[in-house]
Amino acid sequence: MDRTDIEDRIRHAARNTDSLIVKLDTLTGRIDTARMNENKELVEYYEKQFAEVSVEFMDGVETILDDWYALNGASRPSADQEVLDGDTLDVIHSTVVDIVQGKPVTPRLPRYAVKAGPPADGDNPLPSAMLTEEPAERMAVPTRTVRKGHGSKVDITG
Repeated sequence: MDRTDIEDRIRHAARNTDSLIVKLDTLTGRIDTARMNENKELVEYYEKQFAEVSVEFMDGVETILDDWYALNGASRPSADQEVLDGDTLDVIHSTVVDIVQGKPVTPRLPRYAVKAGPPADGDNPLPSAMLTEEPAERMAVPTRTVRKGHGSKVDITG
């Protein structure tokens, strides 16, 4: 898969996950209303829908993570080797925002995206040219906007 295809997949997944955030917010409101009205059947119905949308949302997040690694020329490490701390998430978020906004994207994997030491199979999933040693404060940190009001959602476009 070439870089353009990967960016298109990330763009598509980001837009889908953004719309799923709106659905989750709406369902949360409906669950709360059903609870206030003591309507157990509606609560169960909306909680089931919430669980289904949550799975779809997490699938989108996993797709974005897989594609982010692929965009950077790396295989995604196994769960026991992957570190997704705040700084790493900021780099991923910044990349996704840039892609959604159509800005040029520079491949960049922070060194701390993977725990120290080689994975069990002996192959480092990250090419050494992709590893950076920039301190977290020097890395680009995107601004995050949360829209307030009816149907609050996170603005993935920055």
